Amino acid sequence: MTSSRILTGLIFAGAALIAPATHAALVFTFENAGVQASTVPGVVTEDFEGALNTIGTLTGGSIRDADKYGGAGGAGKYLFAYTGDAATLTLNTGANYLGLWWSAGDGSNELSFYDAADNLLGFYTSAALASLAPEYYGNPNATFLGQNGGEAYAYLNFTVTGGTAAIAKVVFGGSNFEIDDVSVTADKVTPPGNPTAVPEGGSTIAMMGVGLVGLTALQRRLKKTVTA
Repeated sequence: MTSSRILTGLIFAGAALIAPATHAALVFTFENAGVQASTVPGVVTEDFEGALNTIGTLTGGSIRDADKYGGAGGAGKYLFAYTGDAATLTLNTGANYLGLWWSAGDGSNELSFYDAADNLLGFYTSAALASLAPEYYGNPNATFLGQNGGEAYAYLNFTVTGGTAAIAKVVFGGSNFEIDDVSVTADKVTPPGNPTAVPEGGSTIAMMGVGLVGLTALQRRLKKTVTA
């Protein structure tokens, strides 16, 4: 399969049932297999080399040398985080687009987005990677080609749409989370990827991949609708 895989939806889980698609807050897409850098022009990228302050301030996590689990291009360094040592990246400038190389996708990886007021914009787990085609599995770089074939390697894009607040902070947690080449821009951009390439069972997969954020607010809204 050569087309990008995509999962889209409202970040407030279940809101797609009661709001028009034009109100979508954050669009989540996969790049084609093997792509390890953002395809959006004009982005600024943190590659976890040097001073580590290219796009923001990093706390927690650890920096590791490239191996079969991480390191875009099979070289340099990458960020590693896990439940006991989650990594928080606080951006210098609010981002309307953020992309990252997500390698060796563990089933318990967790990714949380916040705005400048510390409101949760979205929560994702790597359950979404279960929808990826076989060519995404195994390290794609020549140095480690095909190693760790049981886990997926993909470049992920998160694009703010509509009137949603910009991304101000990202938290990487869960178990064995490898991240590299985090790219951002404050510009409003068209979500990269193919919006028609929805995996089989796309609606179900989207609900698995997008955490159940805002369920309490949704329940209150539904209750108000019923009792009104």
